[in-house]
Amino acid sequence: MMFLKNLPTVREPRLYMALERTYLGYFKLLFVSIGTGLVSERLAVLFIALHYARLGHFFHELFNVLTWPAIALIFVVGFNFMFDLRHIEKGPAVAAKEIIDPRIYMAAERTFLAWVRTGIGLIAFGFVIEKFDFFLEQLSIMLHTKLVMGEGFSGMGIVFIILGVTNLVIGGVNFIRTVKRVDMGDYHVNKFLYGLYGVILLGITVVLAIMIIRVSL
Repeated sequence: MMFLKNLPTVREPRLYMALERTYLGYFKLLFVSIGTGLVSERLAVLFIALHYARLGHFFHELFNVLTWPAIALIFVVGFNFMFDLRHIEKGPAVAAKEIIDPRIYMAAERTFLAWVRTGIGLIAFGFVIEKFDFFLEQLSIMLHTKLVMGEGFSGMGIVFIILGVTNLVIGGVNFIRTVKRVDMGDYHVNKFLYGLYGVILLGITVVLAIMIIRVSL
């Protein structure tokens, strides 16, 4: 929507929810990119230990390509979400009869499912990262060598799991609140929840960036 500012807008619940689902997709894609980069760095350590230096170098470069741009884009996407939200709020409000509509409830369900998919995806990625660390530990015992990941890598999977659980909780609260507002015929977005999620997202992104910097040093 950031490219469609010249189009007319209206404060309609489905438009808000569509915006919410779109940006949840963006955030999920960016965190999947970061998670893939973290797995790539672990593969780099593995291949270097197995004396496949070229593969190790390739996955290390892939780690840099996938993580840092994605971290930067999280901030860009967050600011664009706020601008798009303000753009919608410039439009006129809709009548109550257009809010109490079965399609609005279905849109709320789709939005809630988007929160759930994002949360489960992040939790799954967190477990993959943690299990991969366990795999490397067991492999180092089998190979009688030390696969050094660095202190910064410890706990990165937990960060993804925490963010995933946050998505599930905020998505559930947002769904319940949305249904209540629609029942009343007076829908408006919950800026407090958006702000809370933004602060959590910002904090987790900064924590991941610090961890990655520690690994790179």
